[in-house]
Amino acid sequence: MTPFDQFLQFLVTGWRLDMVILAKLGVWLFLLLYIGFSLVVVRQVKLMSHTVNGFLENQLGVMAWALVLLAVAVFIISLIIL
Repeated sequence: MTPFDQFLQFLVTGWRLDMVILAKLGVWLFLLLYIGFSLVVVRQVKLMSHTVNGFLENQLGVMAWALVLLAVAVFIISLIIL
């Protein structure tokens, strides 16, 4: 076996591409994006409340922040479970 073949064999056996770890990282990346999305929702609700006056402004703001809290809670729970 040539040294190059030995090097390639070392790379193949040395890399441990575990699908479970990749799946966990993918889930955590998705949940971080979801937290970012929920923060964008809060920003959009604030902009909407400045533009349109209505009686649901406070309730929509509370629901938007509840979405952020839910997203953060799910992320923390996933850190514990996964």
